[in-house]
Amino acid sequence: MKIRAAIPTAVFATTLLIAGCSSSVNNNAETTDPASATPVEVDDGGCAKNRDQIASLQQDLAKNLYGIAAEQSGKGENTNPNPKPDGAPIKITFSVEGLSHPFLVKQKELAEAAAAEHGVEINVISANDDVNQQFNDIQNAIAQGTDALMMMPATTQGLDAVLKQAEAKQIPYFFTQKGMLGVDPVSQVLAPYANEGKQLGEWVVEHYKGQEDVNVAIISGIPGDQSSDARVNSFLLPLLRACTFNIVATQPGNYRRGDSEKAAQNMLAANPDVDLLFGANDEAALGGIAALTSSGRQGVDVVGLDGETDMFTAITNGQALATVIHKPTAGIVVDEIAEYMRGNPVPEYKVLDEDLVTRETIESGASQPAF
Repeated sequence: MKIRAAIPTAVFATTLLIAGCSSSVNNNAETTDPASATPVEVDDGGCAKNRDQIASLQQDLAKNLYGIAAEQSGKGENTNPNPKPDGAPIKITFSVEGLSHPFLVKQKELAEAAAAEHGVEINVISANDDVNQQFNDIQNAIAQGTDALMMMPATTQGLDAVLKQAEAKQIPYFFTQKGMLGVDPVSQVLAPYANEGKQLGEWVVEHYKGQEDVNVAIISGIPGDQSSDARVNSFLLPLLRACTFNIVATQPGNYRRGDSEKAAQNMLAANPDVDLLFGANDEAALGGIAALTSSGRQGVDVVGLDGETDMFTAITNGQALATVIHKPTAGIVVDEIAEYMRGNPVPEYKVLDEDLVTRETIESGASQPAF
């Protein structure tokens, strides 16, 4: 357990220069964090021909926020050095990137429900998918005063400057779903991007067990985004270790169905022998299905990640094999804030377990859409 020292009260003169960026760019700054600098022992699974590629992917994951979070989940704790007495009011500000997606609305609902359960006040501020507005919202919350700051950022580029203002006012801050390296949050409860990819990859290896030369096309997410890298690299590792899969093509779909359909069309046209399409999220997988449908191509399996309703329908209809539920974390972070403000320890990193979805789990009633 680590007792966090009180933050110095000296005011930092911080001027925020917000770059012209969007949520479609890399949203997780790299750092020289000790965890990311640890040498990685290569596990090639006995597949010598893929050893170099496996080593590269392992090293990338060791520096990836979501790879680090998966490895460090539950291993460290932080405790508030200045807890509030029982009965004292607690005000939480939750800055969310927007509410234009059902998953984001779910985050808001879970945060508000958890706040009501703990008897704390929460102010949910939507940035309406505007990066500049979100940074301004966070700055305003810091200036006006709040007991704790909770964030699901569209981008973290430049956010460290804003967080120095929170530190100067001794406002503890927390990340939900998406996080950041190189700063000092109390806790980050992050989406299990690395675990999701790993579980799906291991399932794919088992599904194709006994088959040789399975050709795979990858519809990745946002180029340079660590969530996409975590999912894709963690998915690939089991396949490369199995030594029976060939990665024949990779193109980004930007986590969007239309872009992913175009990427799939390109890869399918150039590779007539693709056996499996992997989408870095369900929107990518559904874009792949659209490309297969429009081309009349048959005999290509599809898998994705997120567990959205349309993907459940595709799996039930036999258009896709599997997905993994992408769980919202906002309610858990509110739980942590309430605990932390009362003086109880909370984890530095927390990553939830993931649930694999197949036709069998849907038909049995064991799986429900995430959104």
